[in-house]
Amino acid sequence: MPLDKRYDSVIERKLVLGIDVGTTYSGVSFCILDTGGTPEIHSVMRYPGQEGDNQVRDTKIPTIVYYDEEGTVRAVGAEAKSHDNRQKASDEGWVLTEWFKLHLRPRELASDDKHLRMLPPNKTVVQILADFMRYLYKCAKKYISEKDPMGRQLLQSESNVEFVLTHPNGWGGSQQAKMRRAAVLAGLVPDSDAGQSRIRFVTEGEANLHYCITNGLTGDVAKADNQLMIVDAGGGTVDLSTYRITSTIPAKAVESIPPDCVMQGSTFVNNRAEQFLRDKLRSSHFGNDEDIQTMLECFENSAKPTFRDPTKASYIRFGSVRDTDEQCDIKRGTLSLSGSDMATLFHPSVSAIEDAMRKQSSRTGGRINIVLLVGGFAKNEYLRAELQSYAQRFGLSLFYPDGASGPAKAVAEGALSHYLDDIVSAHVAKFTHGSDCNTRYISSFPSHKTRQNKIFLGASGMRLLPDAFLTILPKGTQVSKEEEFQQSFVQKTHTPLNELLSNVIRYKGSERDPQWMDEEPGKHQAKHPVQSSSFEAP
Repeated sequence: MPLDKRYDSVIERKLVLGIDVGTTYSGVSFCILDTGGTPEIHSVMRYPGQEGDNQVRDTKIPTIVYYDEEGTVRAVGAEAKSHDNRQKASDEGWVLTEWFKLHLRPRELASDDKHLRMLPPNKTVVQILADFMRYLYKCAKKYISEKDPMGRQLLQSESNVEFVLTHPNGWGGSQQAKMRRAAVLAGLVPDSDAGQSRIRFVTEGEANLHYCITNGLTGDVAKADNQLMIVDAGGGTVDLSTYRITSTIPAKAVESIPPDCVMQGSTFVNNRAEQFLRDKLRSSHFGNDEDIQTMLECFENSAKPTFRDPTKASYIRFGSVRDTDEQCDIKRGTLSLSGSDMATLFHPSVSAIEDAMRKQSSRTGGRINIVLLVGGFAKNEYLRAELQSYAQRFGLSLFYPDGASGPAKAVAEGALSHYLDDIVSAHVAKFTHGSDCNTRYISSFPSHKTRQNKIFLGASGMRLLPDAFLTILPKGTQVSKEEEFQQSFVQKTHTPLNELLSNVIRYKGSERDPQWMDEEPGKHQAKHPVQSSSFEAP
């Protein structure tokens, strides 16, 4: 994917990799930056395990890792899907780890579905992520070295290699810190300030926006003042982002409202399918773990992606022609599921996405011109049809651009487009930020009177109340990259001060301008310590 302008912002050549570790599939893209040259974005198109009977070259591999009983990595990605490795896993007791990315999620993104896959014993999610990223980087280095002489040279220097890591909209600093630590453990960068400065982050929603616009997938709707909603339906999360196009040449946009993220991706359909099968086959001799796992694989690879009509049955082939249990709808090794049962498995995800779309639309005052549905889960025709019907009922124009259905490719390439030319000039604060302080007691204020038992005398002799909160940046405020927000604080003391230490605090409650720290326990989080020198006044 070439860009349409030369790149003049580098002093020396560098290689940039976009890495998308998805819940179910992952991929890597790369580009070489050379002063005066026009960068081209490429995806890694060849991974181990895509040989022999599986010769299809793909830009993604499954996000899975096999560990042996000692915790050693035995197989990763497409290799873990091979018949030989699956047989070894069964014979030697290997542990399959999948969907591990969801263990990084923030607490506030908890889902009604609690069936996250257990992590292997003595392994943290950061360690597993590091093992997987190490493998991805190894595959990318081999592919780039074989494809591009300049890329091989830059990989040997390593200090001229930078990384853009993607993550869901709902993730923040805590998740980024864990991903950064995993990148260090994986050997992408050294554990130093210089090394970690070579890692950047972008949300999956924003990466998709850049991919769609760079590749012309927005069509004629990317006009100035148009509102564009991106719905990225992935394996674990569904990310929603809404932007207002401010310019078309060059392409520029601003975030209209805070992005949203719901934990109802395609893996949660699988979770419900597993529970459904266990309940349905509880009294059948086909209700054992081995048969159910085989059924779930068929469900994932065939029944789920092809389901489109709730009036027609879907079929899961798992056994031989001799396998029959008609009371459980099993005939000749095939289990039939009614269309209504299949729709029930999808319903919580569909409902959650529709609700999130409604919230995004209402927060913009209903001024959204177009909705782009992207991501791997969006390949399912039933999901697309349900969301299309919902969009039409509420006056939204929903489109499904074909080129954005490859989740790993779109997000990884979009991450590099964002690195090269960030078209989003302003974001909207999702939370209120401020600081704790003391405030002068005013008896006529009801909130002060209820706290009069906390009154104390400050150094100036003034009556003060502790635990006040002073807003610096209200949530919902549109913030440009260079914009600064500030508040003035005064600290009075009887003794000299050499330095002042305070915290920028993130408030995650419902109020736009909260007044007190002692309300809504757990909603205030200290995020950024601020330290400054002080000098005694003459």
